[in-house]
Amino acid sequence: MTANANAAGPLAGARPPGKPLVFKEHWTAALSDQLRLFGVQLICTGGSSAIAKTVVAPLERIKILRQVQHMASLEGATRYSGVGDALARLPSREGGWRALWRGNGANVARLAPDVAFRFVVHDQFRVMFAPMDGSPPGVPEKLAAGAATGILKTALFYPLDLCRTRITADQSIALATPPTPAVPAEPVFYARIEGRDIAVPRLKKTPAAAAAADSAAASSSTATATATASSSSTATATTATGRTYPTIRACLASTVRSEGVRGLYRGALLSMGGVAPYLAISFTMYDELRKRLPSDRESTSSLWYPLVKMGCGAAAAVSAQTVVYPLDTVRRCMQMNGAAGQAVYYASASDCLKQLLRNHGGVRALYRGCLTNCLKTSLGAPVHFVMYDAIKSAVQALDPTTG
Repeated sequence: MTANANAAGPLAGARPPGKPLVFKEHWTAALSDQLRLFGVQLICTGGSSAIAKTVVAPLERIKILRQVQHMASLEGATRYSGVGDALARLPSREGGWRALWRGNGANVARLAPDVAFRFVVHDQFRVMFAPMDGSPPGVPEKLAAGAATGILKTALFYPLDLCRTRITADQSIALATPPTPAVPAEPVFYARIEGRDIAVPRLKKTPAAAAAADSAAASSSTATATATASSSSTATATTATGRTYPTIRACLASTVRSEGVRGLYRGALLSMGGVAPYLAISFTMYDELRKRLPSDRESTSSLWYPLVKMGCGAAAAVSAQTVVYPLDTVRRCMQMNGAAGQAVYYASASDCLKQLLRNHGGVRALYRGCLTNCLKTSLGAPVHFVMYDAIKSAVQALDPTTG
């Protein structure tokens, strides 16, 4: 008893009275926990977002096409007048139903860096803009943190958004590759010697005979190539592609090669300028709608409550997107301005705005595709919500320790 008391004496004396012992976690354990948390967020948030974006990808492509189709370089291309018209004619014009999902890969590819950026940076901005007195952040602080996150994210990942727009707006079609005509084999002469067929060298042709043979072979190969080309024009094989931007890498390389690094950031200032009003409108409207929901325990635990809450979020997002939609239209046009196969239509964003108002239908031109965008947001929100809950439940079932 005495030995134990003496052994504990130095430890007890080293700690101030009333202060509990604090064991600091090793940095490797803390890093492991952070990576595990990020992995869970990437799976839940990134996975649900990828599924939702894929479901509404046809609507997203139709929206972008309607925004920039007046810049299309295809001669005689008939413009799409709406969702139904595009769904009816686009697959037959561009080689099948897969054309409706063109650009979705680039859209989904942005999710991983987006989730990582929010995980690492957004919380730091929330701490940076938090009140100095330790009180919870209010609306101005949350808006400042969201705007700073959006602006920095745009500066870092805007080239991916530009590639997404250019790949989505690409209306070129897949080209059929004619099969390579077979080269006729040289005639081989055999002689039967001692019961076996043995190849013997051809007789050397005279210059006149050689010229005549070459002329005949050339005409034969020309006729064969012509017949092959005519037959391949009606074939359905699409082994080669005539698309301007077949991949993200090709789009990035082509843009840097023809427009320089600056070309990767066409319309970036417009995108940054739209972050603050979008966040202000969506956050304020969502907060006002949420305050009008019942807050009693019976209502919050009912099945309809999360659906109504999700509807409030979708309504806030649709309202904010509608207000800033003209900026988005001008930004899309600037992203396509001077792209491969496109002329430089606009000298600046202000020139683009003036020409849209003057030559392409006035204010209506700024809102082409807006109804499609509202439909996309209204459908994407419930899909994202349901899939997030399903993926989260699956992760928790596999690992019950996941919070």
